[in-house]
Amino acid sequence: MDNERNTKSQGGPDVCPGNKEKLELADVREKLSEAKGPKYWRTLEELSGAPQFEEMLHREFPRQASEWTGDGTSRRDFMKIMSASLALAGMTACTKQPLEPIVPYVRQPEEITLGKPLFFATAMPFTSWAVPVLVESHEGRPTKIEGNAQHPATMGGTDVFTQASILQMYDPDRSQVITQYGDPRPWGQFLTAIRGPLNSQKPICGAGMRILTGAISSPTLVAQIRDMQRLYPQAKWYTWEPVNRDNVRTAAQQAFGQPVDTHYNFEAAEVILSLDGDFLSSGFPGFHKYARQFARRRHPELKEAMLRFYSVESTPTNTGAKADHRLPTRASDVENVARAIASQVGVSGAGGGQLSADQQKFVAAVVKDLQAKRGKCVVVAGDHQSVAVQMLAHAMNQALGAVGQSVYYTDPIDQNPVDNAQSIRELVGEMWAGRVDMLFILGANPVYDAPAELNFAQAMDKVPLRIHHGLYVSETSNLCHWHINAAHYLEMWSDARAADGTISVVQPLVAPLFNGKSEHEVLAIINNQPDASGFEILQKYWQAQNRRPDFDTFWRKTLHDGFVANSALPAKQVGAREQPFRRRRLPPRMRWK
Repeated sequence: MDNERNTKSQGGPDVCPGNKEKLELADVREKLSEAKGPKYWRTLEELSGAPQFEEMLHREFPRQASEWTGDGTSRRDFMKIMSASLALAGMTACTKQPLEPIVPYVRQPEEITLGKPLFFATAMPFTSWAVPVLVESHEGRPTKIEGNAQHPATMGGTDVFTQASILQMYDPDRSQVITQYGDPRPWGQFLTAIRGPLNSQKPICGAGMRILTGAISSPTLVAQIRDMQRLYPQAKWYTWEPVNRDNVRTAAQQAFGQPVDTHYNFEAAEVILSLDGDFLSSGFPGFHKYARQFARRRHPELKEAMLRFYSVESTPTNTGAKADHRLPTRASDVENVARAIASQVGVSGAGGGQLSADQQKFVAAVVKDLQAKRGKCVVVAGDHQSVAVQMLAHAMNQALGAVGQSVYYTDPIDQNPVDNAQSIRELVGEMWAGRVDMLFILGANPVYDAPAELNFAQAMDKVPLRIHHGLYVSETSNLCHWHINAAHYLEMWSDARAADGTISVVQPLVAPLFNGKSEHEVLAIINNQPDASGFEILQKYWQAQNRRPDFDTFWRKTLHDGFVANSALPAKQVGAREQPFRRRRLPPRMRWK
């Protein structure tokens, strides 16, 4: 009776006696719920072979039912459909993921609104200076990086390295654990293991301790290294950067008798001469600011007052492409062109070599413009150019009256302005001599990028205890006893000077993803402060620098702005020495035939 009543009420067709008229979804679910353990079907016919199931499909999924009811469906067609479905779903959907604790907000922070981003000012350390940035964060996760428009060093500019740095933070290939001989170890075990060797260095004043770092512009980090050298007076600090500015520093030392950094003001210039200097591209100190100044002086509305740009370069660059007059030449000829220009603008002893017709024509045009715009011109030399070219650029700026107008000098941003090649060579010599008992390598990879003739890897084998600190497991860390995974700059507290010397604050946006340690925390171990955090180290240093009752106000404003106001390095007066501009002599094996 019930079956007849259901058939009549729903208008369904007659079915075979002894079978239910309709296969309801509830019945299927009930059947599946009674199953114990995983169930598999070789074909859908095992479940949908009955005509009642096809009718249920028409009622439940009317648009998709036609895909299942074709009379000509073969096993091959079915396998094609299921294979495509499996590929789209992804094999990972069938993998059981490890259990992970997920803790929601017990009380949502007041400043966080779901869907509304927050912005934090910080800075990205980059070789010997820092790039100030503004980082966008969604619910505590950094998502986008832009320039800090309020910072005087960049005026809101960024570069490719800054934009990509957020991907580095999320990089799964980053080093994630502390290791000893390649095996994971906890932080506490490293502290226990290092205590004995450090104690053994105290009676000998750290005579066997060496530290190798990259270029550093952090005042706090340098203060920690100085504290270490007071605690261990015989310990030594070495610096190595594979892409360095050694020629620039050497030329300044020879030209002025002291290491200085050169800065340019393109807004005060009407003529620029570039000697293989790519000053509008990433990697050139201060290029963010220079690019904006250059753009302002190249506006067509300025007409005759618009900046004129001459470029001599050995390789096509974006900077050279913007020149009004560009002289392509061999790298070995840049010095000859510079000497010819310098000798005609009043630099004594510059000399000159044989020039081609095109080079002579270019030199004549450049000299005419430079002479007409004395005091309003700039000569820029590329970082990789020879010491002689660097000194010629300094001499031309002096002779043309540009110093104090469109060119000025400051103390170095690099807090340890040494010759990188000489520094790494001295360290290797000490390791070969057996004078190094402990070697801390912070952020460098000399096994990979030190000059091959130094045989750094073989020399490092002479050191009884080697500790490496870095973002990645590298060639150097593989040859060290201990490797400490580093924190990304978006995960740590620090400070650094920007290209103009302005001190910028590095503050974290997220807790270290892999419990990494900063360089400050590693140095704190050497200074008998193993429990000090990066924030405590940074704040303590700045409290010592600002002994005033309103420190909290200063500190909050600094964190909000991302930099210490009015902390740019002041211009300094330097006197040019009378130096002969000697031609560069290449070693015999490097001379061209």
